[in-house]
Amino acid sequence: MREPVIGIDLGTSTSAVATVEGGRPRIIPNRNGAPLTPSLVGFSPKGERVVGDAAARLEDELPENVAAATKRFIGRRWSAELAEDAASIVAYPLIEGPNGEIRVEIAGRVLPITQVSAMILGELKLDAQAYFGRPVTQCVITVPANFDDPQRQATKEAAQIAGLEVMRIVNEPTAAAVAYGLTQKFEGRALVFDLGGGTFDVSILEVERGVFQVKATGGDPLLGGEDFDARIVQWLLAQLPEPFRAAARNDKLSLRRLHVAAETAKRELSVAEEAFLSVRGLGNHAAGTDASLTDLDTALTRPFFETLSEPLTRRCMAVCQKLMTEARLEPQSVDVILLVGGMTRVPLIRRLVADFFGKEPVTGVNPDEVVALGAAVHASELAAQADSQALLIDVASHSLSVGTLGGGVRKLVAKNTPIPTVAKEMFLPGRAGQNEARIEIFQGEHDFSDENVKLGEVVLKRLQVVERAGNPLEVTFQLSSEGTLSVKAVDTISGQAETLQLEARAELPRAELEKLEKEQRAYAKDREKKDAVISSNSFKRLLDKGEKLAALLQKSAEENPSLEAEALVGSVKSLLDQGRAAFKMQNAAQMVELGGRLHQLVSPR
Repeated sequence: MREPVIGIDLGTSTSAVATVEGGRPRIIPNRNGAPLTPSLVGFSPKGERVVGDAAARLEDELPENVAAATKRFIGRRWSAELAEDAASIVAYPLIEGPNGEIRVEIAGRVLPITQVSAMILGELKLDAQAYFGRPVTQCVITVPANFDDPQRQATKEAAQIAGLEVMRIVNEPTAAAVAYGLTQKFEGRALVFDLGGGTFDVSILEVERGVFQVKATGGDPLLGGEDFDARIVQWLLAQLPEPFRAAARNDKLSLRRLHVAAETAKRELSVAEEAFLSVRGLGNHAAGTDASLTDLDTALTRPFFETLSEPLTRRCMAVCQKLMTEARLEPQSVDVILLVGGMTRVPLIRRLVADFFGKEPVTGVNPDEVVALGAAVHASELAAQADSQALLIDVASHSLSVGTLGGGVRKLVAKNTPIPTVAKEMFLPGRAGQNEARIEIFQGEHDFSDENVKLGEVVLKRLQVVERAGNPLEVTFQLSSEGTLSVKAVDTISGQAETLQLEARAELPRAELEKLEKEQRAYAKDREKKDAVISSNSFKRLLDKGEKLAALLQKSAEENPSLEAEALVGSVKSLLDQGRAAFKMQNAAQMVELGGRLHQLVSPR
C-alpha cells in the first residue's frame, strides 16, 4: 500500500493539513477533532512542549511562554529595526543567532525560527499519522507568493527538522485556485485575494483545461489580520486612564487580553453592526495588587472599525492596483475573485474588492481550508506520477539580477516570468589584469543594487584577464518550479565554474540542525506512544458499543426473522471479529479503517 501524501498550509495564525480520498480533497482533523491548528508553540511552567490548541490555552495565562506569528520572521536576517517593529506585534523578543538568523526567546529558551515552524509541522504530521494509522513523510507545503528564496529554503529546513520530505513548495494563491478550479470546473481568468493572519498576497491566474498558469503575483509580507487587531488594541489602550495606560502597554498579560478582545470583536463585526468589549485586569500585573489594575468596558461599531482599518485596507487595494498595472489588465477583465484567509470574511474587505473589480467575490469556499485542500490535490498528483488533472505553471515572485559597475543591476529573470526557467548572460571583467571576479546576485525591482536584497555572490578566482573583451564570464540563473534559485558562473577561457552561496539566508549550523532533528524524532516517538494508547482505548470503547449493537440486532432478528436482518447481523459480527483481531495485534492502520466503519454503525443518526 502506497504511503499517504498530505498537503500542508503552514499559516501565520492557523495551520491545516489535508489529503485526497476517493478523488476528493478533505481536511484532516487534528487529534482534538478540529479542522485548524493554531500556529503556536509554547512551554508550560514545568517545561513541557505544547503546540496548537494547548499552546493557545497557555497563551491566555502566560503569553511570554508562547511563540505566535513566527511565520512573519522565517528565513529573514535579524536586524535591530525588525526586532523593534516586532515588539508591537508579538509578546516575545527576537534574538540574533550566531549566523545572523532570527531566534525567539520564550519561557527562558532561545529557539531558531525554523525549529518553531518544525514543531508546528511535526504536530500536523502526528495528526496525519493518527488519521491514517501509519507513517506519513511526503508532503506539499504552501508559502505566500511573495516569499523569497531564503524564506522558501527556511520552510524546507523546518520540514526537514520535522521529518517531512517536501515534494514541492507551492504558492498559497496557486494552491487555492487549484482547489477551486477542480471542484468548480472553472475556466477563465481568476484573481486570488489572500489576506491571512500575517501576510497578504494577490495573484492572477489563467485557468484552461486543467492548466493553472500564474500570470502575475504581488503582495505585502507584513500585512495581515494581526495588524487589524493591533489597530483595535491601540484604540483600546487610548481609552485607559493614566497610569494604567502606560502600565498595560508594557504588560504582556494585559496586551494578550486586549488582543483576544480585539480579535473577538473583529469577528463579531463580520456578522453584527456593533461589538461590546469587556476586558478585566489591565495594568501592571507585576505589582500584585488590585489597585494596579483596572477594567475596560466599551463598544466598537462596524463603521468605526472600518475607519480604524482604513490605512491597512488602503495598502491592500494599492497592491491590487499595482498588480493589475504590472499585468496590463483592467480590473473588470477578471472573471472570478476567490477570497482566501480569515480576514476576507470582514464585510469591508469584500465590499472594497467588489467595488475595485466590478463584481462580487466568490463565496461558499471555506477561506481557511482551501489552501491546504489545493496542496493536497497537488501532492496526490505528484505521488501518482501520472498525467495530472491540473498542471501548475507558476511565476517568479521577484526579479533576479546581477550587480554591475556603478551600482546598477542587470535583470536576468524579470518578475512574473513563468517558472521553471533558465537565463544565461555574458559579463565582462571590470578591468584588464584582473585575477578575481565577484559577481553579486540581487533580488528586487529597483534599478540600483543598494535598493534591492543581496542574495549572495559568486567568486571566480585565478582569472587571467589580459583584455576585458577577451575573457567573457557566463552567468546562469536556474529558477525551479518551487521558486528556489541556483546560480552558476563560468570563466569561458579556463572553464572554471563556481556556484552561488546564499548570504540573505542565514542557515543553522549543520551540527545544530542534526541536534534539532534528533530532538524532534524523540519527541514524535514519545507522542506516538501516548497517542497509540489513547487511540487503542478509544477503539476498545467502540468495540464495546459494537458488541451491544450486535446483541440488539441479534435479538431483533430472532423476533422478526428475515434474510436482510440475518445478513445485517452477520456483517456486524464480521466487522467486530476483524476489529478484535486488529485490537489484539495493535494494528493501528486497521483500527483506524475499521473504527470509521464501526463509528458509522454505532453513532446515532
